[in-house]
Amino acid sequence: MANVAANLMRRMLHRSFGPLVRRRRHGDLRRARFDADLVRRARDTWWGDDARWFPGGTPPRRRNRVTPLVDGAAYLADLRQALCEAQHYVYIAGWFCTPEMPLDQSSVEAMDETSLLRVLGEVARRVPVRVLLWNGANFLFRPTKSMTEKVCGTITQQGGDIRCLLDGTAHLTHCHHQKAIVIDGRVAFVGGIDLTTLQGDRWDTPCHPLRVGPNWHDVQLRLEGEVVADVEANFRQRWAAVAGAGAAELPHRDPIPDPGWDTPAQIVRTIPRRTYPFAPDGEYGIYHAYVRALRSAERLIYLENQYLWCPEIMDALIAAMNRRRDGPFRIAIVLPARAYDGKWDNDRHVARLREVDGGRGIVSVYSPYTSGPGSDAAAFIYRPIYVHAKVAIVDDAWLTVGSANLNNRGLATDSEINAVVRDAGLARGLREQLWAEHLGCSREEVASADPHELLDHLWPARAEENAAIMRRADRPLPSAVLRYEVGRMPGAWLLEEAQALTVER
Repeated sequence: MANVAANLMRRMLHRSFGPLVRRRRHGDLRRARFDADLVRRARDTWWGDDARWFPGGTPPRRRNRVTPLVDGAAYLADLRQALCEAQHYVYIAGWFCTPEMPLDQSSVEAMDETSLLRVLGEVARRVPVRVLLWNGANFLFRPTKSMTEKVCGTITQQGGDIRCLLDGTAHLTHCHHQKAIVIDGRVAFVGGIDLTTLQGDRWDTPCHPLRVGPNWHDVQLRLEGEVVADVEANFRQRWAAVAGAGAAELPHRDPIPDPGWDTPAQIVRTIPRRTYPFAPDGEYGIYHAYVRALRSAERLIYLENQYLWCPEIMDALIAAMNRRRDGPFRIAIVLPARAYDGKWDNDRHVARLREVDGGRGIVSVYSPYTSGPGSDAAAFIYRPIYVHAKVAIVDDAWLTVGSANLNNRGLATDSEINAVVRDAGLARGLREQLWAEHLGCSREEVASADPHELLDHLWPARAEENAAIMRRADRPLPSAVLRYEVGRMPGAWLLEEAQALTVER
């Protein structure tokens, strides 16, 4: 009942105060201007001729290695290994945390041995561990302040050199949404995956086998090289703002890049104005990176995101659609079938894109599904895979992964952190990996085909095949993709689980 009341309250606030709040947020973004000296100095750098780099905040770094980690099982395994190898310090910035969350669910023993609290406790016996979480919502919305205070106390009581602080600087109805971890100044993780089971268990595999509760699709980046220092600088700034300058004396080690690492990357953030003393006018690097990249796209825009609400993003997509080109151009978007507190907004904006497309075949929007044996009269059931990823790939040459959703909160009013990468091999490779997962085919099959051909033929064919199977409910789905429908989408795990509990009759 509390969740129902919270959802009703969100909708009331959205409809009553939404237009006023949106005008203020858009004003923040449109007022975001760069100091003339910054822009002028950027022209003299190796990156100054590419307007997609953000001239504010920390500059792009050349010497990096970037590794995409798709879905929770891959990320959490990599994170656990990195934590176990920590020799100097661990810094964690998150939205919320579930201390008992297992980092490995391959067996009962693994779940017990790899609980986050247990792993952090072992690390804290030899190095400092610092955790910075949002302090939670005042009422109705989760996580509440009481939840975050309990988590903070649990972490702090674990023993060893471990400390947890709650960041209460977010404006009313907003939050701190970054998901970033730094270990020894050597490796950092940035992306969409929270260390929590709140709203859904993050541990999932690319196969997404049917399970109790929603399946979860997400992406994280492992960062090594110069850019790690910028992820750490973000943590240190926020920690100092919460703990006070005297508590900001945190251990630090400069990254030591390998001579062979040559991937250009930049850390960009959303820092709302009047939130932190280190950025009183705010910092809107994620907004800048997205809008510049989308508007400059020549052949292909691929987005995976939980939400598609932001007017500036819509303007950029529509401008890209309507710009004259010599060759074909496509936009492909993957959204959750029913976004938490956002299905109605996603629907409006998907409908708008399709309207602007006008049958030209530029835009295609899909949602991923999984399937398994039924627990009711039907032999099989079909459920949405929840898309929590925040990924953009443009022209197989530019990508960003991080914590920011494509809504006003992600680009204007919540603290967020993304990594922007300019590397054709990495961008194309991540797209191929994601498409292979969704299309139910091999990475090699995706790599050998033109992306426009796949979007024009294989994606719709797979979606039509899956829609027909779901109508018959006679076999499992051979792939994940289903066309995103405005209005009702099939599958509801909560209802089906409730039905499974009914007595035989």
